Amino acid sequence: MKKKHIIILSCVTLLILTFSAVSLKIGNNPVANAVGTVFSPVQKWVAKAYNSTGNFIGNMVDSRDNARENKKLKEENLKLQDQLRMLEGYKAENDELRRLIELSESRTDFKSTAANVIGKNLSDSGSVITIDKGTKDGIGKNAVVLVPDGLVGVVFEAGYNYSKVRTIFDSESSVSSICLRSGDMGIVEPVGYLSADEKCSMNYIDRSAKTVVGDIIETSGTGGIYPRGIKIGKITEIKEDSRNLTLSAVLETDVKIKNLDKVLVTVD
Repeated sequence: MKKKHIIILSCVTLLILTFSAVSLKIGNNPVANAVGTVFSPVQKWVAKAYNSTGNFIGNMVDSRDNARENKKLKEENLKLQDQLRMLEGYKAENDELRRLIELSESRTDFKSTAANVIGKNLSDSGSVITIDKGTKDGIGKNAVVLVPDGLVGVVFEAGYNYSKVRTIFDSESSVSSICLRSGDMGIVEPVGYLSADEKCSMNYIDRSAKTVVGDIIETSGTGGIYPRGIKIGKITEIKEDSRNLTLSAVLETDVKIKNLDKVLVTVD
């Protein structure tokens, strides 16, 4: 149908051009005037048709160009978003490494090395992570694992290029602890691995203790494994035991095992 219209338009145009040429040759006379009078409306229609067709084609070209430009802009925008996410990831990793380096430099009482967390085995009773450093890096059994937010746990199995770490939320974990403010002592043990809360319990606190909610609990340094002064958590609740002989305190920690990517490990 479109081809038919084009053919008709071409024929009419050819006629208009022919009669226009004749008009020019004849000059200003009755015949020329008659030809001009007859074909003037047709010439106007053809001119209008040309203009409409030109505008239509121009709009089509503009629309196609705009679509291509929009597609190109969308692709460039997606690339920029990917690059931004990569940069944010690099920044987060660099910030984490910087904090580990600062922690290592601040603890002059032991040597340490950074390690990546390469595995996690977390359940209601167990909380074990695997790191990518082992005996070849100077890590042995009972090496202490920590992060800037606090104590993570202790190595219970050291391979050549890996180590398994029992976190403070594991059912077999037990850490001698002390209240930073009052000096009251106790034993920090898990209350079962709580994925949402990640809390511990400081048990066997003397009934005369002056420890209160909000106090910070750290490793006491006794027992021969954990160095003194590693943050464990903050007291959120204090309870009496069933026989009213000692007190226990619920600790909220800042260490989120599920989010751990890098840790600091003590070395021989």
